[in-house]
Amino acid sequence: MVTPALASGQRVHDAAYAKAVRDVANNVVGDVFVAGESWPTLWVRDAAYAIDLGAGLLRPDIARASTRAVAAAGRWEQDRAAHFGRWPNLTDAIVGTIGAWACYEATGDRDFLAWSHEVTRASLARAEQEVFDGGLFRGCASFMESNSGYPPRYAFRGRAVGATKALSTNVLHHRAYTIAAHAARVLGEDPGPFATRAAAVKDAINDRLWVPERGRYAYYEDAAGGVSDRWEGLGTALALLWGVADDAQAATVFSTVRPTEHGLPCLWPKYPLWTRWLVRDEYHYHNGTVWPFVQGYWGWAAAVRGAVDVFTAELDALAGLASRAPTFHEFYRAGRPDGSARQLWSAAGYLALVHHGLFGLRFAADRIGFAPTVPEGFGEVRLSNLPYRDLTLDVTITGTGTRITTFAVDDETRADHTVPVTLTGRHRVDITMA
Repeated sequence: MVTPALASGQRVHDAAYAKAVRDVANNVVGDVFVAGESWPTLWVRDAAYAIDLGAGLLRPDIARASTRAVAAAGRWEQDRAAHFGRWPNLTDAIVGTIGAWACYEATGDRDFLAWSHEVTRASLARAEQEVFDGGLFRGCASFMESNSGYPPRYAFRGRAVGATKALSTNVLHHRAYTIAAHAARVLGEDPGPFATRAAAVKDAINDRLWVPERGRYAYYEDAAGGVSDRWEGLGTALALLWGVADDAQAATVFSTVRPTEHGLPCLWPKYPLWTRWLVRDEYHYHNGTVWPFVQGYWGWAAAVRGAVDVFTAELDALAGLASRAPTFHEFYRAGRPDGSARQLWSAAGYLALVHHGLFGLRFAADRIGFAPTVPEGFGEVRLSNLPYRDLTLDVTITGTGTRITTFAVDDETRADHTVPVTLTGRHRVDITMA
């Protein structure tokens, strides 16, 4: 098994990448991923997000085993929260679909895809029957399942939180329908019903959670149909990355959603009552703190959407946070490491910024595309020993910017800027940017 390495000429980024690779390896226990040092078990959302962000690319064998392990009774299992309970108050179990699709992309395993497609189909059917309500899905925001992430009136009231309709949870369902359509197409089935439902959820999100006068999406819609005056980092990032937002909306969001000096927070503004009245650590958990996996998705979305300054700021912010402790931490409060050390999805968040942002990896059925975003200040950038299916890639980028001027695989120019996945063994990719 090869170990990928980054050589960017910038010590803080090279060290952060090495730390991320090491943290992913150290979170393998038996044949599955555990969430982190303080969370030494397999969690559905932690594993799925981490696999999608980059852990699955590094360890596809562990990713597949982890994904199979989080399917209970033929559906994606729902994580449980101490403050709000489980299903149907929390309904982000569908995130298993995202991890499963990343496993398929990394391996090309059609048998695994056929199995995961059936799990996704059953999971969507359960959600449609039990929590679909007037065009959107009810349930707490994905991973924001603590009192600190909601107004005090929701404290320990799981049923009340479960009656809201959160941005992130609905974007997850949109993405799951989209993936189900892709999987159906690969497996020779009709993708139409899944694509139709994906479009309907997208329309509902934009009709009811987009707030044009604020230029951003609302955190959630409450049971009475009102929308929160806050925004959530994860839902916003995923809406931009997965195409729920159009280009005009994305440009507006990048100008109105302002990260802190340490990166994009999980929600903003903070809830002041928690901050003033209750100072125990648990009440800061989701209240305006910075979570690296959310940063990973935000920076990835910025790179895909061409928001170079936004991507650069998040890349630098997360590398800076990583330098403050021996491992990536669960979250950071005012720039200080907090929560669990060696957190899997935090490490994977930085991998995503390098793989999908800096090097611009774009996976397709038969090729790997490249669309790098190289900020000013970088010189020659190398990513060595990158595994993908039966390939090992050594990629070198010279120059900065987002426009490729030359692209060659083993000295052979390729105008489409791709590497065919039919290749095997080690290959060299050389890219020049302008």
